[in-house]
Amino acid sequence: MKRFFKQIHLWLSVPFGILISIICFSGASLVFENEITRALHPRLYYVDRVGEKPLPLDQLLEKASQGLPDSVSITGISISSDPHRTYQANLSKPRRTSICIDPYTGEVKGKAERIPFFTKMFLLHRFLLDSMKPGDGVFVGRLVVGISTLMIVFVLLSGIVIWIPRTLKGLKNRLTISVKRGWPRFWYDLHVSAGIYVTLFLLALALTGLTWSFSWYRNAFYHAFGAQTEQAGKGNSHEAPSIQQKHPEGRKEKQEG
Repeated sequence: MKRFFKQIHLWLSVPFGILISIICFSGASLVFENEITRALHPRLYYVDRVGEKPLPLDQLLEKASQGLPDSVSITGISISSDPHRTYQANLSKPRRTSICIDPYTGEVKGKAERIPFFTKMFLLHRFLLDSMKPGDGVFVGRLVVGISTLMIVFVLLSGIVIWIPRTLKGLKNRLTISVKRGWPRFWYDLHVSAGIYVTLFLLALALTGLTWSFSWYRNAFYHAFGAQTEQAGKGNSHEAPSIQQKHPEGRKEKQEG
């Protein structure tokens, strides 16, 4: 039986491991997107001078709305607890675009858009740079990412089966990394021992990541944990913008319809 799982572990790891590595490295770059963006454009994200008290929110929104086209509305505003940071008013379009407002003067510092590099990293992470074609029934990029993630789940599970030792002495060997028996043995022990330590973490990443690729899995996953999916498109441009408070280094994820 273990020989069978070894074959699964080996032959699924080679092709899908390459794809998952690309997905992971591109996703890792997105973790630091906010920090890098603020560092590259400090004029947008930081005020020139900290005042005594921010202007009333309705006054700030009124000033910000004056320079917007009729077809664009403010859907929400993000307020940082850092007094040196500007407020970010999210726009209805284009996607992931906001305007930065000095809360003490009402000055619109400019429009904040996603850096092209991170746009590419996002498309690489989610869709392998593919895009949905009008009229197509299959989103190939998202499907490949989903299948690759699913295969990595099988790789991890087969690795657990292979790892299970037969004796207590074998258990000790499985949990230690030898540094005195040559490089081949070191790399083997590193794979076996370190692999089992991070397996649960990797499984959690893979199983939650699958919710972005398959709607049937997402619905089952949310149902199992008693959560509900948000229905996109409920809002309209006449609704009051939402307000979000966040810490200076906090991250905000916003789903857009």
